[in-house]
Amino acid sequence: MRELYPPIEPYNQGNLKVSDLHTIYFEESGNPQGQPVVVLHGGPGGGSQPSYRRYFNPEAWRIV
Repeated sequence: MRELYPPIEPYNQGNLKVSDLHTIYFEESGNPQGQPVVVLHGGPGGGSQPSYRRYFNPEAWRIV
C-alpha cells in the first residue's frame, strides 16, 4: 500500500451560503497555484477528516 503524504493545515477556510437555510463549509490546502481537486464526502452530518488531505500531493494540488 502506498504511503500517504504528510499532514498539512488549510490556508483558507469558510462557509459558502447556498440558500437562506444552508451553508457549505470548505477548506483549501496544498498549492494555491496547483491543479484544483474537490474532495466530497458523505451527506449531511457526515463530517470530513483532516486525513483526507493526505491522499493528494500538496505540492501539485489545490485541495478543496
